[in-house]
Amino acid sequence: MKLSILFRISVTLLFASFSFISCSQKEVPSDSEIRQAVYGADQDKPVRVLGQKQINLDETPEMETLVLFQSGTSEVLAAFRKDGSSWAFLWKLEFFLQNLGPMFYDAKLNSWVSGTVQGKEKVTFAGDCIRRIVIAELPGDSFNSVFVEVLAEEPPLGLFSVPMGYRKGKKIWDGFQLKEHEELKRSKRVDFEYNNKDKSFRIFPTNPNYSQEFVFNGWEMIPNLPMQPVPSFVSLEVTPKFEFGKESLVTLQLKNRGNYVSLTYLSLSFPEASNVRLAGETQGVRLYKKGDIVFNIVQNKKIPAEYSLLEVTKEGWANNFRYGIKFYYTPKESVTPKILFRSTYKFYHEIVSIPNQFSIAPFERDQQGFPSYLLEAPAN
Repeated sequence: MKLSILFRISVTLLFASFSFISCSQKEVPSDSEIRQAVYGADQDKPVRVLGQKQINLDETPEMETLVLFQSGTSEVLAAFRKDGSSWAFLWKLEFFLQNLGPMFYDAKLNSWVSGTVQGKEKVTFAGDCIRRIVIAELPGDSFNSVFVEVLAEEPPLGLFSVPMGYRKGKKIWDGFQLKEHEELKRSKRVDFEYNNKDKSFRIFPTNPNYSQEFVFNGWEMIPNLPMQPVPSFVSLEVTPKFEFGKESLVTLQLKNRGNYVSLTYLSLSFPEASNVRLAGETQGVRLYKKGDIVFNIVQNKKIPAEYSLLEVTKEGWANNFRYGIKFYYTPKESVTPKILFRSTYKFYHEIVSIPNQFSIAPFERDQQGFPSYLLEAPAN
């Protein structure tokens, strides 16, 4: 199987045990507040609340409240935060299933079937479409992300379930990418387990033919493949804060959460008008200025650079080891400059990039044609 295909069908499964704090009536929004926040002027939408849980879902110290409810043939998980005497609506996850009702997974049939079996009843704080809600703290985070197992119905698969992952309401993993996976077609369910020590995740853990580990790289879940590095975001420091026409020292810290690699390339692009210069040790670091010749992978030819590019050649990067990139940056266009990041490495004769065209996280293509993540500078 080609590596690009592995990326295309990859998913990320997050699973962790977590003790929820039960909410009193004063700690949860009312049905009318939920309806107004989620559906606005459409007051005819029915709201049947299935459960509420209080949990920390972002960097703020205040606790958030998750509300699971049904409305017609949709099931919704919504996040709220108390704002004085009212509730602030943060985000929602809404899923649709044509026929909502009791269902359970029959391991002998490798299928989801209607009804209930003693000992197989629905777990607390779960619905008919959203079969399971799991909370996990991702590497580097001091708050929790939300992961759900969702039932879907689609010919010719019929009824099947896949996991979905959300961090601060933004999708970091989409289990529907697995619809063409051979094991899902057979089992109709993505089995998974969570490694609490490494904070990594494995799908189909009991099947050596399809078992696959995934790690979080700061933007999305990435399959941990042999001979593949996974440069993961740790921090971005700017000293002093960005100001027009003034130089700041920028330090990007990365950790390889993948496997040992003998050679990988780390690229930072600066599409906005600016001055960029190297800082400190420059071995293995090259700075391309506007007009210098760079290679465009889409056009398959060398082109003049449209803007500055900093490229690091990192040799001998082991698992869980950190690496820092430092440079000086003077903004000329914005005090919240756009900085793009990507990594590339060679897998036999193939050039592999992270991110890639199958990534869940938003990306932009740089001047060389590679998908790249957007680095977010610290808030001023």
